[in-house]
Amino acid sequence: MKTILLILISLATFGQIGAKVNSSSGSGIQGEWVNTQFGYEMKLSLKAGGKGVFDEENISYTVSGNKLIIRGQDTNESYTYKLSGNNLTLSGGDLDDAITFAKSSKGSITKVGEASTETAKTVSVPKTENSKLEKLLGQWTTEGADLEFKANGKGMYNGSPFTYTLNGNTLTSRDQTGEHQFFVMFVGKALTVMGEGTNATFVRGHAGYKNTASAGNNSAGNANSGGGSIDQSIAGKWCYVSSLTNPNASSSSSRCININANGTYTYQAESSISGYGGGYYGGSSSQSADSGTWRLAGNRIYVNSRNEGQKVYSFEKRNHPKNGDPMIIIDGDAYVTYYQRRPW
Repeated sequence: MKTILLILISLATFGQIGAKVNSSSGSGIQGEWVNTQFGYEMKLSLKAGGKGVFDEENISYTVSGNKLIIRGQDTNESYTYKLSGNNLTLSGGDLDDAITFAKSSKGSITKVGEASTETAKTVSVPKTENSKLEKLLGQWTTEGADLEFKANGKGMYNGSPFTYTLNGNTLTSRDQTGEHQFFVMFVGKALTVMGEGTNATFVRGHAGYKNTASAGNNSAGNANSGGGSIDQSIAGKWCYVSSLTNPNASSSSSRCININANGTYTYQAESSISGYGGGYYGGSSSQSADSGTWRLAGNRIYVNSRNEGQKVYSFEKRNHPKNGDPMIIIDGDAYVTYYQRRPW
């Protein structure tokens, strides 16, 4: 009798333990889940045994009540979850808004909001688009700039946030300055971003650069190759003028730079030759133009030229030795203020 009583007690205890394990196992949320509301595929894989993958990162997870606790190398978040048919909705944690995932099945996903039925419509996920997005995600760096793309459609440029979508090779970013479009290309392990005055090549990593320019200029829409900041004191029009004359010929050239306070610039140059002798032959003239972005760091100015790409030049502020007009010396050439302004 005593033996039978002990067996019954053991069975009851085992049943209680089993009930507790089952109540917190979260077996209902196990599986492959996909969200595509940001224009690309965000995957959440919850496997038996508390292991999985979230945003391409290996994770471990536990379930407690309506809480899904996810832990990874850079993740330790507690989300509130809700199951509704074939949909899994996560909120809280590091999410600004709720995100709904649909159950994934063999490369197709049920549309978010549809019930889990055999006749549910599916959307095929293009593998090429997924591949490009997977390459884009993560941290990128070039001299003076750090860029990060997160799987939730958000990013950071030198500490300032933006949102983005990727459609083929077209990257569209949005921040408080508006919407910007770029052409992105992967060459080996490098990322090239071109468009809107930008032509920069990034490599994997995070160098920790900081840009002190205004937040409106620190976005993927204004990625600049150089470090430093926007020095408002040099905003304006500056010109370099040269002329040579001999009895038989003459030459003249002028180069003007419009340095804008928003971190962009335009450049125009003209030159002409007339006459013969002294190295001059006949008459000719030429014109050229360029534009891009700039940053100033001490005695260096970092330029992202539309025509020539990333450049670094020596820089100095100086006053004209005769009339005291302020000048900027770029790569040894003196550009004098076009409009009247005080000496440095």
